[in-house]
Amino acid sequence: MKKALTIVSVALVALVLSSCVESSKKYQTLLAEKESLAVENQNMENEFNAAMGLINELENNLQAIRDEMGVLVVQKEGTDRDQVVSELIQIKEVMTENRNRLDSLSNALEKSNRNNANLRAYVKKLEAQLVEKEQMIADLMAQVSEKDGQINVLNTQVANLNRDLDSANNRIENLNNEKTAQINEMNAVYYVNGNAKDLKAKGVILNTKKVLQNNVPTREFTKADMRDLKTVVFDSKKAVVLSTHPADSYNLVKGVDADGKKIVTLEITNPEMFWKVTKYLVVLTK
Repeated sequence: MKKALTIVSVALVALVLSSCVESSKKYQTLLAEKESLAVENQNMENEFNAAMGLINELENNLQAIRDEMGVLVVQKEGTDRDQVVSELIQIKEVMTENRNRLDSLSNALEKSNRNNANLRAYVKKLEAQLVEKEQMIADLMAQVSEKDGQINVLNTQVANLNRDLDSANNRIENLNNEKTAQINEMNAVYYVNGNAKDLKAKGVILNTKKVLQNNVPTREFTKADMRDLKTVVFDSKKAVVLSTHPADSYNLVKGVDADGKKIVTLEITNPEMFWKVTKYLVVLTK
């Protein structure tokens, strides 16, 4: 019985002591610190997870940019200029977004009082990669600008060459036209016919034996090309060539037309000889 009372007494004393410890100020302070550490630990874990998530995203973006840049570097010579510029602009926009995110993470780490040496070192590594890729983009954009400048210079040279070519073609065309005109003029011949009265009135002859050699009234003649003029038909019973032409270079052939009307046809058998003395043919018709 006495032993039982002793055990009960010891238990009561322990219970009283425990109650006193829990209600003490020191105990409450330790408990609060424990809870604060737990919250801080959770915050640190959340920050770390967020930082790692951002780092993983940045790494994926950088890898995608590396792949895209590699394709552009390989294909830039044969790729459409506008396509290259468009892709570079898209990459630059992604790089700007990555730069903003990395700057935010770097600032957050700088403001943090915790020791994140490994994390900070990794962020520095990512920053170096971003700088490298930004430089590559700048170099490619500079190459595009240089190519644009070269293309502009070439376009100007081509425009100048085209202008010179047009000018040369115009000169050649003018020379050809002049040459053609000269050749046509060299081959131009003139003929007129009529009775003696008509020919005198036109100022072509003085009499049936005297044909004007100078100041010939060309307007009274019909112009033709000796290369094409092979025959001349006169609506007359008789025709006499008054101008000077070798007799063996032509023939005068009498005949009738489709209506049965009498005509005389001058057949030029040797044009070069026929027009050698004069290019003006005067025919007296009766």
